[in-house]
Amino acid sequence: MKVFKILFTLNKQVNYGEGVFIAFNFTNWDLREAIRMECQKNDYWTKEIEIPCLYFEYKYVIGQYENILENRITWEKGPNRSSENLKLLEMCQSKIHFKDVWEKRALIFYLIDRKQKIKSGNNHKHDILLFGQVKALNSPVKFTDCLLNQKRQLYFLNLQLEIEEVTNPIEVQIYMHAQIKERLIEIISKSVKLNYRNQPINICEDILPESKCCLLK
Repeated sequence: MKVFKILFTLNKQVNYGEGVFIAFNFTNWDLREAIRMECQKNDYWTKEIEIPCLYFEYKYVIGQYENILENRITWEKGPNRSSENLKLLEMCQSKIHFKDVWEKRALIFYLIDRKQKIKSGNNHKHDILLFGQVKALNSPVKFTDCLLNQKRQLYFLNLQLEIEEVTNPIEVQIYMHAQIKERLIEIISKSVKLNYRNQPINICEDILPESKCCLLK
């Protein structure tokens, strides 16, 4: 059975004597089995954990540092977090890293370029921007690129949504400046309303169809 070593990180200020814990569905949310994170600096909590399954759900909990069952316990609001992004994160990171924000939920967009040619130092990389009517997109955000292998390039963006944005559809739009063979193409997607979901969103399948394309060269 494969074991996944995952680094969990979270920024959260807590009161003196309190700590941040992670509770999992595979322990039936039993707080006696919750794992306490380590505070590194400036309310930055981390913990690397070996997980014995591909799919799992988890949530952050605040409780007494030495004994979570003593005194007041605070569960973060919102839907359970899940490992639906695990396969994508495993592709683009040397160490699997869940970068979480208290009471926000991650929504990952991605595009895999399967025709990337790695023969020249002048190889063109696509510029991809995401626009949208959510707080995290007050200004357009650029996709990060990652070389998977000699034939595939991955572009991805991790968007942190507020709780109220998780429960309501969000509206987004993609702008892409791409090179296909010797041609430069500008692509502006239609505006798309998406319901929050844990699994990554493939912008080619979900957003780019019916997009406006302009030939630049």
